[in-house]
This record gives sequence, C-alpha cells and structure tokens, in this order.
Amino acid sequence: MIVKSFVLRRESFNEIVGQCVPGTIDVVRPEKALENMIRTIVDKMVTRKQNVREEIAAVSAYLDGVSSDAAYRQKKDEFLQYVEDYLRSAAGYSVSMDLVEDYVLAQCAFLCAQAVADAAGLEVMDGRELVVCHQEGVFDWTATGKRIVQKCRDRSGLVVSGGYARTILGMVLRIGKGGANMMASLLGSALGAELIEFYVEGDGINGISAMTYDEAAHYCARSAAPFPSAALWPAKKAGIPIVVRSISKPGLPGTGITASGAAPDGSNVSGIIADKNLDLVTVYGTGLLGQVGASSSIFSSLAKAGINIRFISQTSSEYAISFAVDAKDRDKVISVIDSLITENPLMPMDDVVMLNREVGIVTVYGSRMKNIPGVSGKVFSTLGEAGVNVIAAAQGGEELSISVVLDVNDVDKAAKALAKL
Repeated sequence: MIVKSFVLRRESFNEIVGQCVPGTIDVVRPEKALENMIRTIVDKMVTRKQNVREEIAAVSAYLDGVSSDAAYRQKKDEFLQYVEDYLRSAAGYSVSMDLVEDYVLAQCAFLCAQAVADAAGLEVMDGRELVVCHQEGVFDWTATGKRIVQKCRDRSGLVVSGGYARTILGMVLRIGKGGANMMASLLGSALGAELIEFYVEGDGINGISAMTYDEAAHYCARSAAPFPSAALWPAKKAGIPIVVRSISKPGLPGTGITASGAAPDGSNVSGIIADKNLDLVTVYGTGLLGQVGASSSIFSSLAKAGINIRFISQTSSEYAISFAVDAKDRDKVISVIDSLITENPLMPMDDVVMLNREVGIVTVYGSRMKNIPGVSGKVFSTLGEAGVNVIAAAQGGEELSISVVLDVNDVDKAAKALAKL
C-alpha cells in the first residue's frame, strides 16, 4: 500500500485525480487561498455580523472551478447553504471563533476530498474520524493508531480529507501546519505502508535527490519549506520511506527520505539553509546571573503570545540569552519582553535590558557531520575567509547541524561560501 498527500488547487485537480488509484490511500486538503476565503466568511458573519453575499459567491465560483461534475456541483451548493445556516446560528451564541472556524474548514476539506474521490471513482472518508488530538498539534497517538487500523485496514482506493481531527469529546480542530502531510504520515505509520508520498508544487525538496529523515527535518524547519518537519516523525518512527514528488511532474524521481539518505559527492555536509526576515533578540544583564526561572519566564511568556522561536543561544555565564524570531513578530516580542523586564522581579528594570537587530540565519546540516572532527572549524574558517562576522551560533547535541546568526546583508555571501564545503 502507498499513502499519498495532496493540497488541492484548482489548477492541479486533474493531476491529483490521476494519482488517486486503487492500491493507494490519498489524503486531500484545500489550499490556503480557499481556507482564507472561508475564514473571511466566518469572521464577517459571526464576529462582525455583516452580509457575506459577495464572499459566498466568490467561494462558490472558486469551487465551481475545481470540477464540472453535476453531482459535485450539487454537493457544493448544499455545503455553502449549510455553512451559511450554521454561521447564522453560531452568530447568536457565545462560541469560540477558533472552534467555529475549524468546524467549517473541516467541512470544506471533506467536500474537496469528495470531489477527488468521485472523479477518481474511489471511496471517501472523513479524516476527522481517524485522528484524535488533545489540542492543535498534540496527538493522542494510541487512540489515533487504533482508529486508523480499525477503519482503514485492508482498504485501498480511499480518499481521506486531511488537516482536521476530533478531541476525545468530539470537538473538531485542526491538527496543525501541513495537515495533509501529517495525516498521510500517521496513516502510513499505523497501517505499515510500503511508501508515503508527499506531492508538492516544486521539484521535491529543492531538487535534492536523497536525504535522511534528520536532514529533511532540518531543512523543513525553515518558513519556506514544502511541508513542516513534524510530518516526518510518524514515518521515521515506523521506518517508512517518504518520497517528495512534484504534482505537476509526477514522473520525476523527486526527493527520497530514508534513514540512510545519501550525501552528495560523499561529503559530510549535505546542504545549506539560508533564512532572512528574522530578528535576533538578546536579553542581557547581571540581573540574570544565577536567577532560577529567568529563561522559563521569557520563553513561557513568548509561547503564550503565540511567538515561534527559531534559534536560541545562551552562554554558560548566564549573562545573556539570545533568540531569533520571525520579523513579523517584532512588535509583539518587544512588548512581551518590555513587560517582563518591568513586572518580573527576576529581571531588575535598571539592570536587564534588551537588544533587537535584523538578522538572517545560515544552517549547515548533514547526517554525516556527527562525530567528525573539524566540521565546525571548517564552517567558521570559511566564514572568516569570506569576511563574514558571526553574531551568534548554536549546534545541537545531536551534531547534525550548525546554525550561525549573521547580519542580514551577509546571508547570501555566507551561503555561497559554505556551499563549497
């Protein structure tokens, strides 16, 4: 059995249908553009109590472009009428907007899966009935595995709606970023698939022919990655290979992801990742020295504000903590840290201060870097020879990657120099 995942775009509908054949389980979810259109309707109807006639018409026109099948068009009209009635009812109650949004988006995902299944002549299944989450991104692995085996064992030629789950109490919620890929990985892991295929818009992972799970995880931690690193974990745990293929050119070999991988030219370093549009925030001062709980206060406050940390570095002196965040979160981060310094007794306002600067991060990664003396030396000497100043650096204890923080204007120069390693 092969498990495949797709993000449904109108332009790729026929290609997706062509890949959904007997012997496969195929996960389908709508593209972000359609989901955002649905979110606008939810916000206007439930929060602002506004008329959404134009927005409903726009979604209807979008969905009409997916398939011209008469039965599908009828289901589409029923879906939109149901959504409008449901939201009109929800607007009269005190309901969590997130729950309302997730419920409607899950209905949309099922409609998209149904369109593909009907066109391919396959059976359709609601993915919400397969995956159990305690909250977004927090899975009940045991319950999920049991449900998948119970409902999908010995079945193929099945199209599953992706991206959404239920809690133990039955509430609908999203499973997190890259929901189709994660669901495919969960299905493949639980069912012991021979292969999992992620279909993406590009040529696999940046045209790379082979990677290990760990290398792919490092690469996919970047914001522009074709899918999130978390989607690799169930497949890695079960030892199931993944192939990342191009939806527009499915005949290409794509990127194979396995436990062993294959380094280009036998080198220790497998690749370079360069990210810009980041801010490096450094909180420093003698008020941090020996203060138990200072780091916890900083990172728990950032987590509550919904801020993702891309990089962390702290010296053993405990004098400074540096972390990188997406530039779009700049104002939110500054507000959080300013409040902490002002209100938290662990951080005296007259001593602890914050420094913020625009940066980029370049990461050198490779499964063959582990236990190889001199790799770090080559990285830093290469950067020095290129005239690049390193602001901060970090290497995980697994020895699979080295990340350096640079002035944003040095990122391209550093990536070009390190590509020669």
